[in-house]
Amino acid sequence: MEIKLEGRQVDLGNELQERIKKRLDSLDRRFGPITHARFSVERRPHNNEQRAEAKAVVNIAGSTITATKEAATVVVAVNETLDTLTENLKGHVEKKKKDHR
Repeated sequence: MEIKLEGRQVDLGNELQERIKKRLDSLDRRFGPITHARFSVERRPHNNEQRAEAKAVVNIAGSTITATKEAATVVVAVNETLDTLTENLKGHVEKKKKDHR
């Protein structure tokens, strides 16, 4: 699986990068094979305060699954995005199983 991590207006530290990679690897084993994953985190102003937005785009077996979340902190945005991505992948796999019956 090819993983691309990018931070815009924010530095993704080694610990956060490793957490994202481990979680994506876990999703690959559980729902895979995931061929490509792109995870971006951006910090931007919103109503006079800084907000963090995390976005995940995953290519899996001819489909593209996305998840985007916005939160007050980078860590919360990343965790919520990964949780949403997990739910989206679960739904995708269940739908494929249902279609093949």
